[in-house]
Amino acid sequence: MTEEVADGNPRFFVAVHVGAGFHSPSNEKALRSAMKRACLAAASVLLKGSGGCVDAASAAVQSLEDDPSTNAGRGSNLTEDGHVEGDASIMDGDSGAFGAVGAVPGVRNPIQIAALLAKEQMLGSSLLGRIPPTYVLVYDFGVGFLVGEGARAWAKSKGIMLPGTIAETDENSPPSYFLPVESFLYVLWRQWLVTGRAKAQWKNYKAMLDDARTAIDVSALQHSCTPKETTTISVAQTCDPSKQNGAGGQSVMLSAMEEDYVMDTVGVICVDTEGHIAAGASSGGIALKVSGRVGLAATYGSGCWASSKGAPLVGCCVSGAGEYLMKGFAARECCVSPSLLQAGPASACSKVLRSVTEDGSGRQDIDKSAGILFVQVEAPITVPGSLPKLKAVEIAAAYTTLSFGIGYFGNSLERPKANECLFVQWIVFRGDDGNVALGSQ
Repeated sequence: MTEEVADGNPRFFVAVHVGAGFHSPSNEKALRSAMKRACLAAASVLLKGSGGCVDAASAAVQSLEDDPSTNAGRGSNLTEDGHVEGDASIMDGDSGAFGAVGAVPGVRNPIQIAALLAKEQMLGSSLLGRIPPTYVLVYDFGVGFLVGEGARAWAKSKGIMLPGTIAETDENSPPSYFLPVESFLYVLWRQWLVTGRAKAQWKNYKAMLDDARTAIDVSALQHSCTPKETTTISVAQTCDPSKQNGAGGQSVMLSAMEEDYVMDTVGVICVDTEGHIAAGASSGGIALKVSGRVGLAATYGSGCWASSKGAPLVGCCVSGAGEYLMKGFAARECCVSPSLLQAGPASACSKVLRSVTEDGSGRQDIDKSAGILFVQVEAPITVPGSLPKLKAVEIAAAYTTLSFGIGYFGNSLERPKANECLFVQWIVFRGDDGNVALGSQ
């Protein structure tokens, strides 16, 4: 992006991801299309000028939530009781404002509520100077975080339309027609969020879980008559297909069904013409999660991070095994890592990945899959008498899984790119010359 750009054509950059894990080849085309649409959704906001990064990130994530091929919004992984509960968060790099919702049921776009929480913090105090119940202080940043039905109720009080319309129902699962109108529409909306593919996957996993529980019960019964003998049975579930059935293999289930096996998704990082930056994330969480579980995508410092304070400007989104990544504040750690200035963003991402996979516990039954998308921006050029102008952007992606789908788009590109990083370890895009470098670390 070294060429001079007229004031009427703002500079911008968008990076998106659709999760780390195993992406089925049969679903790859749909995922690439979803990423391109998300890039265009963000670009349509950023082209209006500066100051719209939170709105741009929200628009891109909403596009991904509406796409049934992703694990966010419609098409999400289902809870153990067969419902969609969404997690989402968004962070503004200038103010540090952070909004999040966790385990929120029956909501089409959880990121919409998270973005509204962040915006309320950016606007300042509420009525009569009262501190909102959604606002807490973490370090010097404002954090708005609501969960479950409380998040739904708050969103409705702010004018967000919930749940939906009768026309958007799942025709295969008509609800009862004897419910009150409000409850009726809520049931319809929850069913619309559940796709046929997600339901089939849920039934398969549920059967596997029930079989495992039965095996444990039978084994416990068989050994109950031998008090001198102690038997320990461990049931572990890993979401890294490469660790199932041998080091280089894939699970029988994946080979047979060619399904996606994706952890927390999706993520977006947006940069506007003046160098403002924002990041957002949304997820349906892991398959068969316990109802009420709040995952990586909604956790402060873990699912996404953005900062415009200092140089370089940075943004990060993380996907993967939530518990390990949440313990290490993975997104924030990438953004504050000394490796950024010493060796660049690819090194910083790899360092965080190593800290997750080499935690020292020695346990082999815990999934430690992860994917990191990182954007670094050179300080905008400031010319006396004119607004600052975005100069160069560097994007890096690193992951431990079989694939990590990413896409990106900038004003110097003719169209969004969404096929460069499905099977390589990192990618670097220099926005000032448009060159792309691929490699492996």
